Amino acid sequence: MGVVYKADDPDIGRAVAIKLVRADLLDGEDREQFLARFRHEARAAGRCSHPNIVALYDFAMHEGNPFLIMEYVDGTGLGSALRQAGRFAPADAVGLITQVLDALGAAHGLGIVHRDVKPANILVLPNGQVKVTDFGISRIDTSGITTDGAVIGTPAYMSPEQCRGETVDARSDLFSVGTVLYELLSGTRAFNGRNATEVTWQLQSAEPRSLTEVVADIPAGLAGVLRQAMAKDRDARFGSALAMTDALVSALRDNAVSEATLVGNGTVVMPSRPNIAAAPRAPVDDATLDTIERCLARHIGPIARVLVRDAATRTDSIEALCETVSRNITPPAEREKFLADALQGSVSRGGMTVVRTAEPGSSATSAPGTGFSPEQIQRVEWALIKALGPIAKILVRRALPGTMSEVALWERLATHIERAPDREAFLRQRQGGPVGR
Repeated sequence: MGVVYKADDPDIGRAVAIKLVRADLLDGEDREQFLARFRHEARAAGRCSHPNIVALYDFAMHEGNPFLIMEYVDGTGLGSALRQAGRFAPADAVGLITQVLDALGAAHGLGIVHRDVKPANILVLPNGQVKVTDFGISRIDTSGITTDGAVIGTPAYMSPEQCRGETVDARSDLFSVGTVLYELLSGTRAFNGRNATEVTWQLQSAEPRSLTEVVADIPAGLAGVLRQAMAKDRDARFGSALAMTDALVSALRDNAVSEATLVGNGTVVMPSRPNIAAAPRAPVDDATLDTIERCLARHIGPIARVLVRDAATRTDSIEALCETVSRNITPPAEREKFLADALQGSVSRGGMTVVRTAEPGSSATSAPGTGFSPEQIQRVEWALIKALGPIAKILVRRALPGTMSEVALWERLATHIERAPDREAFLRQRQGGPVGR
């Protein structure tokens, strides 16, 4: 029904994806109904603003055919990743699916049901972040299973009520998520008939083979979550995406899942995952880890817990921990906001000292290869701390490489200060006396 192009937006200077929908394939009343539904659903999809959702920027008509302008995502389709990997380890699969659930939860909160959750509509970035696409717009794909010679799409991920043509709600999406997770864990579809008729019958009348029979190392608790997600009766499923997320995380924790690598010889880069139940204690207390997790979850969803606990075993300070997990946030502005919130939140907890900037007069050392003296670095750090708080040290460390003069360093750092009066006050301190708290 359509084709996707990569294009450049000259006004903003960013890459975008343009999806041209072939409405000319529909004639008469069907065409008008399609176009009306397209407009309605494009407006609904445009309301879905979330780090795990491909953003819809605009829609319009071209020669009678509608097209969408969307966020360009340089990622790999989950279906392609699965074909390369064979199957995923439980922690990796759950880490991806919890991001999908977070995206769906945000859409469901707006009254929007996706209706076409499947691997082809889930993109994975190189850092492991998930982007769900085609909210409220896709229907059944026009490739795949056929019946009586007619191509009708791939119904293997549809809920029983959707197959029957009934009105669907959020629980239909959760059924679809269950089928995707089943496939990630087992390497095979939960409902894998020879044709559309057989698949539809399975969806409504047959249970998929238990995961514990298909894969030996699958925790029984995780298999139980999938059984509930794929219940034929929608009332027996999870009531929300958040409830399903909690159940998945609990299943991993309770069963002490320790695998954290892709199974097979896939080339898609995924972040490693820790043993959630038995991760070694890091030199950061649990309450501080919880604070960092909450800050990170605002940007990337429930996978934040897994990433933070993993990074905590490999870092020796709060600054290093926050810096490590911040790499999972793609937009620079969101990344900086996370660092500011996480570090400030950690500092405010019980008076904990996070930023270990040298006090005025102490023997700070210059950054290797930068050409700046300890006094110059100390002065700009303390001035920026007054304006931005604990994130200042990280911003200074990032700005030092490639900056040729002290004036350039101060001006570069000043761009992080939003309010003009605060920015001017910061710059005035470069010529002032000693900078302190």
